[in-house]
Amino acid sequence: MKEEQQFLNDKLREEQVEKIFNINKNIQKNLRVRLEKLAKQYGLTSPQLSVIFKIYETPAITLHELSSHMRLTKSTVSGIVDRLNRQGIIVREIPKDNRRIVNLSISEEFKKNNDIYSIKKKFIKDLALNSEDNSSINIEKIIDGLEEFNLLLKDTDF
Repeated sequence: MKEEQQFLNDKLREEQVEKIFNINKNIQKNLRVRLEKLAKQYGLTSPQLSVIFKIYETPAITLHELSSHMRLTKSTVSGIVDRLNRQGIIVREIPKDNRRIVNLSISEEFKKNNDIYSIKKKFIKDLALNSEDNSSINIEKIIDGLEEFNLLLKDTDF
């Protein structure tokens, strides 16, 4: 009897974990789709817009730091940066005191023509306001649940 109960508990746990993975996959997909729609409005791709957001938040970030943040290879991020540089959106600067690194920043021209803070704020606001029940209580429940899940993942020893 005890073995049967353990089997049922294990089976339930397996199903719950599978459900968590599927929900997470769908969340990632939905965020990507929304970011792609926003990026398209500005003639950009979602990775390009993500790079712009990060460089805006962290002026003079290095390519290495940017690729680490985005969890992409340095060559992939370098390709994105190259295209944005050719479009006049990103500026590469080599510091005089350390010629081995390249600092990245948003061009003054792009900043003059685009309010990056407002673009990002619109993306976040649309996420929160696009649900049927967008009360701050429900949003707090989502935040609490995600924080709890994050803690659960951090506590495991591998």
